[in-house]
Amino acid sequence: MNKKRIYILLSGLLLLACLIIILFKTGVLHTGNSIPKSDVFAVKDTSTVTKIFIADMNGEHVLLNRRDGAWYVEDSILAQTYKINDLLSVMRNVTLQQTVAKTAQSNINKMMSVNAIKVEIYQKAPKFTLFGIKFFEKERRVKTYYMGPATMDNLANFAILEGYDEPCIVYIPGFRGFLTPYYSFKPVDWYNCDLFSTKITRIKTLKVQDFDHPEESFIVEKSGARFFNLFDGQHQPILHYDTVRLLDMLSVFRNLNYELFITNMDEAKKDSILQFNKFKTITLVDVNGEETRLDMYRKLDPDALYLDDILEGGTHEDDLPYNRDNFYGILNGKTENLLQCQYFHFDRANQPLSYFLKNQ
Repeated sequence: MNKKRIYILLSGLLLLACLIIILFKTGVLHTGNSIPKSDVFAVKDTSTVTKIFIADMNGEHVLLNRRDGAWYVEDSILAQTYKINDLLSVMRNVTLQQTVAKTAQSNINKMMSVNAIKVEIYQKAPKFTLFGIKFFEKERRVKTYYMGPATMDNLANFAILEGYDEPCIVYIPGFRGFLTPYYSFKPVDWYNCDLFSTKITRIKTLKVQDFDHPEESFIVEKSGARFFNLFDGQHQPILHYDTVRLLDMLSVFRNLNYELFITNMDEAKKDSILQFNKFKTITLVDVNGEETRLDMYRKLDPDALYLDDILEGGTHEDDLPYNRDNFYGILNGKTENLLQCQYFHFDRANQPLSYFLKNQ
């Protein structure tokens, strides 16, 4: 056998060995009796995770997307940062404790078919890595598993990893609790609750329109690092006002949140609220020119008469029993997203012009 044939044979064997290694590493080939590694469920580099899909067995689901360094729900609504970080931490640290005993696998599989949560994780990743070189790198689904109910001691969860036949028990070392709460499949659980999050030094203008009492409307305009001018609703300057009260009011816009995202309201009732119950609008523009507008609507008590009674003359609109704890809000004109807010949380931001006037 000449040297050329030997080189061809050795090259072929080397390529075959490399191919086998690649297929094992990518999970295409694995032995049915092999015991998975303890980190088989984990995603080590969560910084490259681009998308997370979570669904229950009844079809309810949520898609979390990373875009320009931020996470969004269904690619449109900003997600809560701390919840995303908690989920990524769980995905990074989830550990295989043991596989389920053969005698119990049938019952666990039946239970999982009803109660499991499907999790798909997408990552910017190569098809395979050989000698430190990444080949065919793009966004791809890198992990799919089913997170089942908690174990009897509530310190772990049953889970099944796609590609392995046996159900497993997974946990996070050092964490006392089960993991299911971190994998919510309800979109509203991920929504960012922030309405205003602007520091006082970043406020350029603040406009408050009071529709019930127009004389209580006012405008605040930045005039220095921590100095502001106050105007009435007609943009006439107010020369004498309580600057301490004004600065206290402006400081609250650093952290104003809503309480609930309303998802089950009848459309006719919602339309009547938006048409008749508006009482105030707050518009804030920051130093970068970004505008945030909150339209505020009164909420009726649950047993109150509603629009039909007003139109029929049974109840005068001024006499309606409005809720004194909560009101509705629409952020930035997105009427499809009805929010419930607390008056208590907005007390300092919801002041009339007369509150700031001297000797009032």
